[in-house]
Amino acid sequence: MTQSITAEADWLVLHNAEGRWSVWPATYPLPAGWQAEGAPAPRAECLARIETLWADPRPLALRAVMA
Repeated sequence: MTQSITAEADWLVLHNAEGRWSVWPATYPLPAGWQAEGAPAPRAECLARIETLWADPRPLALRAVMA
C-alpha cells in the first residue's frame, strides 16, 4: 500500500470466523473469509474500535479449548 492510502483513505474494520479483527482500505475488495463491521472511517478510528472489540487476541478455537 502506498503512503497516501495509509494517510488519507477511509478504512473498514473487518472480522473473520476465528474472531480476529483487522483494518482494510475501504476501496479494496474484502479478502475471502472476512466481513466488514460498521461504516468506513479514518484508520485511527478503526484501530480504536478494534481495541474495544478484540479483548482476547487468541484465535476462537484456542479460546474454546482453554475455557
